[in-house]
Amino acid sequence: MKSTLRHLTGHPVTRRLGEAVLTLLGVSVLTFLLLRVLPGDQITASYGIDAGDLTGSQLAQLRAYYGLDKPLAEQFLSWLGGVFTGNLGYSSNAGQSVADMTAHALPVTLELAVLAIVLALVIGIPGGLIAASRPGALRDGVAQSASLLVLSAPVFLTGTVLAGVLADSFGWNPNGETFAPLTEDLPLNLQQMLLPALVLGVSIASPIMQTTRTAILDIRSEDFIRTARAKGVPERALHVRHVLRNALIPIVTMSGLQFGFLLGGAVVVEQIFSLPGIGRQVLLGMGQKEYSVVQSTVLVIAVMFVLVNLLTDLVYRMVDPRVWSR
Repeated sequence: MKSTLRHLTGHPVTRRLGEAVLTLLGVSVLTFLLLRVLPGDQITASYGIDAGDLTGSQLAQLRAYYGLDKPLAEQFLSWLGGVFTGNLGYSSNAGQSVADMTAHALPVTLELAVLAIVLALVIGIPGGLIAASRPGALRDGVAQSASLLVLSAPVFLTGTVLAGVLADSFGWNPNGETFAPLTEDLPLNLQQMLLPALVLGVSIASPIMQTTRTAILDIRSEDFIRTARAKGVPERALHVRHVLRNALIPIVTMSGLQFGFLLGGAVVVEQIFSLPGIGRQVLLGMGQKEYSVVQSTVLVIAVMFVLVNLLTDLVYRMVDPRVWSR
């Protein structure tokens, strides 16, 4: 019995699941505490300067209504208990539950993230291969210079300039219309997703390109590559079967991290292009001091990030089964 328990707790899958649970708990506690450290609450956000005119009795009633009169530990456990029962809270400003809000916002962010990561891979991996094919040559210098230029340009600046130029010079501003869900108006939806996906995709293509270039060059310098070349393995087969296959691990790692960050880090782009995604939902919740909205949405983002990491681990196993034995 003890050996079985020790085997289960030491299994890579069990260990990763345990780490995921601890990560989600840590994110929940940290988000809860940070929100309470920030000045103001939902009462001051709702009433503004008029909050100073509230009597002590009115203020006490409002604090009781929003659950702010309870000890912090009780507030946290009450919210966490609701999460386990599927109750993510309620937004009085939006007039609907956080679960319903997330059900509408999450597909928007997922679509944006998928389009962005596809564009990033289409640009980044070939760019890294081209740069690594002749290190130090003109093509390598051009690729790395372009990568550094992209990294130095913040997405809020790139998105704002691109949207402004296209709207003013060409009269093309699909994001000025009401957002069209993917299942309701596909052509308009793709038009509204094109620019934000391009801005994000280009921005994360740079680290993917750099990772691809570095991984390819590192693998090429390994002894087994020189041995395979000495045995007469054709260059094309050498690059496909040995170089690229072994370079996939760092590329998959970087792609998984970038996709995970996109799920919560696209808030700026969503705000610029008026996309009702989950990042924008967090931003609006913070502005309105709706604790349950922010806490539950951040937890959903953390869950998605953890799932992406677990999926990345599965891809590792397909690429190199030895990863699971570490």
